[in-house]
Amino acid sequence: MKNFQNKTKIIKVSKIIQHILFAGLVLWVGLGIPIALLQAFNLWNKIGSPAALYLQGGAIVMLLLSFTVNLKLFRFFDRLKNGNLFDAQTIGYLAGAGKWWVMFSIVEGLFYAVGQEFFKIGQAWSFGGLFAGLTLIFVAWLLKEAQELQEEQELTV
Repeated sequence: MKNFQNKTKIIKVSKIIQHILFAGLVLWVGLGIPIALLQAFNLWNKIGSPAALYLQGGAIVMLLLSFTVNLKLFRFFDRLKNGNLFDAQTIGYLAGAGKWWVMFSIVEGLFYAVGQEFFKIGQAWSFGGLFAGLTLIFVAWLLKEAQELQEEQELTV
């Protein structure tokens, strides 16, 4: 009985988080990406400054990478909402979100390092995104190992 109650709670919380992530996706596709592309187009036409173009191009790349992370997390919670708790595809979405988040952190670090070196753009990079991405990858690995352990126990009984 307790396992059924826990599964119901997971599904309920997953629905809420999935709705929040869906709102984020709508805002990204509806507002974020078009505004960033429009600003980049205006900068390319009006300003010849390499630093301004570099900033806008980097912002677009990081915007697309963070959109991909949001999309992977949305798919993960969508599968949880549908009751697919520990199957390979659900865990794969979580691991994918972590890998894209690590990629985002690496690109962000390179973006800030190059911007500081060549364009004297003073922005700080933090390890928060890298830590969050590695945490998601670790949790996905832990869930995968738990799934394999459960399957092994079911076979031995």
